[in-house]
Amino acid sequence: MMFSAPRFVVVDDKKEHLDAVLDAFQTLGSPCIGLHFDPATTLEKNHFRGVRCLFLDLHLTGGQLGTDHKGDFARIQTILEDNISERGGPFVLIMWTAHPHLKDELVAYLEKNLDPARPHARPLVVMTLAKETFIDGGTGTVKNAQGLRTEIVNAVSTNPQLSALLGWETDVLAAAAETLASLVSLVPTEQRTSAQFSGALDTMLSRLARESVGLPNVDADHRAAITAALAPILIDRIMNQHVPKATKDLWEKAVTRHADPHLEDASPAEAGQINRMLHLALPAFEKIRATDWGAVAAWPYEWTDDELTKRMGLTIGQMLGGQFLVERKDRGRCTQRLVRIGATCDYAQSRPGPITYLLGFEIPEDAERKKDGKGQAIRLSDAIWTSPVFLTMESTGPVRLHVHVRFALNTLPGACAGWTACYRLREQLLMNLISFESNYGSRPGIVQLPVK
Repeated sequence: MMFSAPRFVVVDDKKEHLDAVLDAFQTLGSPCIGLHFDPATTLEKNHFRGVRCLFLDLHLTGGQLGTDHKGDFARIQTILEDNISERGGPFVLIMWTAHPHLKDELVAYLEKNLDPARPHARPLVVMTLAKETFIDGGTGTVKNAQGLRTEIVNAVSTNPQLSALLGWETDVLAAAAETLASLVSLVPTEQRTSAQFSGALDTMLSRLARESVGLPNVDADHRAAITAALAPILIDRIMNQHVPKATKDLWEKAVTRHADPHLEDASPAEAGQINRMLHLALPAFEKIRATDWGAVAAWPYEWTDDELTKRMGLTIGQMLGGQFLVERKDRGRCTQRLVRIGATCDYAQSRPGPITYLLGFEIPEDAERKKDGKGQAIRLSDAIWTSPVFLTMESTGPVRLHVHVRFALNTLPGACAGWTACYRLREQLLMNLISFESNYGSRPGIVQLPVK
């Protein structure tokens, strides 16, 4: 989609009020989309995919102020659950009402009734504004556009963490615009005409794609080839933007507990969620194929002793019990995986030959391990790489991916193209695994003597 998602969204059942609020935003120079609410018509979910400030009238069906607003709150709940995107990020809910005490009632209602399976539908901040303060309800004219801007900024600023993150998002958009501008600046001035501009851009993009991934690989994914060239520039611009003092001060208010000696360590579940975000690419959000570098694929064959013995030389019990040291009662909780490794240059240039996968298991963090005669857990083999703890989309609790570098499976690309990719290890973690595998395979056989 070439158009950016709107950040400000207003939903109102009164057309004149909706127009007035939009005029106020236009006066401020801020893009905003207005949606006329009709109970008989479903709202377009796509309009909410990037919302950061959502304005809702408390009485979306023209009701009057009463003592019981459960119907109004239920309508707001439905709008949030049906329309807020799982990939949209944090948002502020602003309710038009002249009665601020209703904010606490709405917050309590949403806390109790919002679907736990839709945590993304929960606003980070709820505030109320009296519409009559900013627009004339009778004529639909704007009375105080600047006051509306001030109130929104003040509301978001009460949560420095949210304010800092929204500011960071704006900085990223600015860096992306600067990267795009620098890209277009490569087109010579004399070629910036209606007749020549498109062809000149094509030439420049084609050169970038070819130099980025190599001529034979551009056809595999044109967009990925250009992204490979532009991503380092974008990251550098984000990291090295000029940041005003006000922004630095805001981040100091937002991040305050990093040096607190009493700051508790993350629980396994919390660490699992963080590591999933940092180190795993998920099929729900990114395109992943089983042949991709770092892809973690489901075991594609029958999971039987005969099949595993034929391919790896050990039965399931011998593998999980003898190699990964998992006690019998917890072996059924372990999930078998194949991890696609290999040289990055071979992958980037699509060089022919078999693809190498390493056998691994997602082992629950609380799985019981084999112990020695003293009751101590037996140390895993030096040939087993262990990931940080994380939560997969399928696991019911924190797990670690254990990969055995001595048990490899080589297959031609066509034979594994249809395998199921469960997720992909992002490059930093994948390189750690590849380095581990390389170091293990290149260890010299030296007999060490004690130093005198």
